[in-house]
Amino acid sequence: MEFLIKLSRKKVENINIITKRYLYDKIDINNRLIGILGARGTGKTTLMLQLIKEKYDLSETIYMSLDHIFFLENNLINVIESLYTRYGIKNFFLDEIHKYKNWEQEIKNIYDFYDDIKIIFSGSSSINIKQAKYDLSRRCVTYILNGLSFREFLNIKYGEKYKPYDFQELIENYRDIAFNIAENSKILLDFQEYYKYGYYPIYFENNKSIISKIINMYEKVIYEDIVEVANLNTENLIVLKKLIYFIATMQPGKININNLSKNLKKDNKTIIHFVSKLEDAGLLNLLPKKGVGGTLVRSPEKIYIENGTLYNAINEEIRNNLNIGNLREIIFINQIKNSNQNIRYSKEIGDFKVNGYYFEVGGKNKGKKQIKDKIEISFIIKDDILYGEKGIIPLYLFGFLY
Repeated sequence: MEFLIKLSRKKVENINIITKRYLYDKIDINNRLIGILGARGTGKTTLMLQLIKEKYDLSETIYMSLDHIFFLENNLINVIESLYTRYGIKNFFLDEIHKYKNWEQEIKNIYDFYDDIKIIFSGSSSINIKQAKYDLSRRCVTYILNGLSFREFLNIKYGEKYKPYDFQELIENYRDIAFNIAENSKILLDFQEYYKYGYYPIYFENNKSIISKIINMYEKVIYEDIVEVANLNTENLIVLKKLIYFIATMQPGKININNLSKNLKKDNKTIIHFVSKLEDAGLLNLLPKKGVGGTLVRSPEKIYIENGTLYNAINEEIRNNLNIGNLREIIFINQIKNSNQNIRYSKEIGDFKVNGYYFEVGGKNKGKKQIKDKIEISFIIKDDILYGEKGIIPLYLFGFLY
């Protein structure tokens, strides 16, 4: 127990609290059971340690990573009971909870047995709290930590304090907002750096090896995280990686379930299951045209790699040229979805429909032909431009939504 306490305090002492993620101030620490979920590499551990350092009594708080070898032979309930009764620990930060077998039942039991204990856990975005067989959804308040927004990237890089903008505020005032942000003359170069390399906070640790780190990260998602949650065999894990390669090298409009099934020699039901697992794990974004709930997974109109940095890393890994049109759509969808906006694929007008508005995404020479029928509620989203015009919004501005 002393070893665990010393390890925790050392981790907390060494954490940097200068820069905080968008989720930091949104977490209500008064709740007794909190889940912080997100894809690997988005900074969940750092967020937890920052919360401990600034918002909790260190003498009553401990951080434990459940992928530590200690928990291969030690029962979590017994460890918590011992720390609680012998050392007065009441706040338990449990990292990598999906690495611990039968975690749902033990967390439920701890929550029900000790009414003055607080548990804050982190886990893979593959975890579905609502479907947990021990019904944690009624007890647990869940937060999702996405990768860095462009705004956060700039704040970390320059020590700035750019603020986020509400979607409606951005749509109504994008020309003024762009004018203020474009005082940074390097904003377009920063944007390229961000979407190619800077979505994951690890970029700021050692950006010289960022591609290999991202490749290692997404392989661990497939071969470790998905295995633990979905219990797939080795053969199917290889198919998952092939599926990622296929989606990263094809135009979204040419990707459909039948096409994937044919190329990967798996039936449609299996491919739909795999695509769903990769979306849950934070590696894909599925874009529907219509429908809610399960219909979105059964018939996605388009399938994208989840973010530009992952897309770039996969294509660098296999020595494939980036498709700039695909990349721009990936960036737009990623920033929109991460800010909890309702986005759909649009066949009638433009590329996408978001909260009743239509958007066509392209380069600086993109025309308005695709949105002419709904010009009053439609916009061209252009890459490589600094300032907005009537009906034209710079792509980088959507990186300020969260």
